[in-house]
Amino acid sequence: MTKKDIAELKKRFTKKSCTFTKMCGCYVNSEKVKVLNIDETFLNLEEDDFYKYLDIAKKVLSGTFGNNILNLEFKKDENRQDFFWRLDKSLLKDEELLNEFYDLIIETYEYTGNYLILIFHDSYDIINKDKNNDDLDDSSEVYEYILCAVCPVELSKAGLGYNEEENKIKSIMRDWVVGMPENGFVFPAFSERSADVNSVIYYTKTPKSPYYDFMENILTCESKKTA
Repeated sequence: MTKKDIAELKKRFTKKSCTFTKMCGCYVNSEKVKVLNIDETFLNLEEDDFYKYLDIAKKVLSGTFGNNILNLEFKKDENRQDFFWRLDKSLLKDEELLNEFYDLIIETYEYTGNYLILIFHDSYDIINKDKNNDDLDDSSEVYEYILCAVCPVELSKAGLGYNEEENKIKSIMRDWVVGMPENGFVFPAFSERSADVNSVIYYTKTPKSPYYDFMENILTCESKKTA
C-alpha cells in the first residue's frame, strides 16, 4: 500500500464520486451500553448529514502515511480476517454480524466517555489505466470494502449565543456532539489498485499514542510503531 493508493480512495469521497452503499453504527455511552443503532442507505441521507458523515469517513484516510495511517498485516494465528470478510460480503445487511462487531469493540475499546461506532460499505469499480495513467473503458476489479470510524461524543461547551426567536443574547443549550474519529480502519487494504485481504489500513488520530490494543485485539494484526 502506498500514498498513491490512499489518495485514489480518498479522492472518491465527494458528493459526485461517492458510492457508499450503506452506513451502520452504534452509539455507546460511558457505561458501555448501546444507546442507539444506525442503519442508513448512505446516498439517501439529507445533504447536511451526508457531508458530515462523509467528512468522518474521509478522516480515516487522512494524515501522514506511516504516522496516522499504517498498513497492518493479520497475525498468522487466531485472526479475525474471516469475520471481517463476512461482514464486508454481507453488505452490512446482517444484523447479527453487525451486533457481534459492535460488541467486539465495546468489550475491547478502552475509552472513558461516550462514543459512536460507524461502519460504511463501498463498492469501487476500478477502471484500468493505460501507461499514461488515462482511464480505459474496461474495469479490472470491483473493490468491496468496509470502513470503520470510532468517534468520541462529547458535550459542547457552555456559553452565550444569540436567540433569534427572543432577539436576546442568552445561555445556549449544551448538546452531545460527534467528533472526528480517534481510530478507524479499512478492510481489505487497497494495494496496487487491488484488494489485499491479508492487510488492513489502520488510522490513529494520535501517532504518539497509536493504541496498540486496537491493532492487536480488535483487528488482530501485528502491531506497528508509527514513524
